[in-house]
Amino acid sequence: MSTRRSLLTFTAAAGLAVSAALTAPAAAAPAAETPWRNCEVGEFCVYEHDNGYGGAAYFRSGTNNLGDYRLNDKVSSVWNRTGKTVCTYLDTNKQGSTWPVGNWKGNTSQYNRNDNISSLWVTVC
Repeated sequence: MSTRRSLLTFTAAAGLAVSAALTAPAAAAPAAETPWRNCEVGEFCVYEHDNGYGGAAYFRSGTNNLGDYRLNDKVSSVWNRTGKTVCTYLDTNKQGSTWPVGNWKGNTSQYNRNDNISSLWVTVC
């Protein structure tokens, strides 16, 4: 009888565990990414994907190499909130052709610059 009672207790406990696992609430889905996130007034913001999505970096003065931010030749959208013209360059160290960006937010493909920015400076081009 002791063996039968143990078997019944084990079976009941296993059934409760399975039932609890099947009725446990699902984990919450991750929040949707916010486009153009964290770009503050006074910053030039670059994003890896169109429309302000993906990896991002934020600048008040500039950088000689977007590779330091894992964004060299990967920028697909920008937002200039500096109030000044920002000079973007095809190559690192302010080399190569220049694309001046005024007060603007949008996709770089509109100006044939998709994935073609390697350095940038807030200055007069």
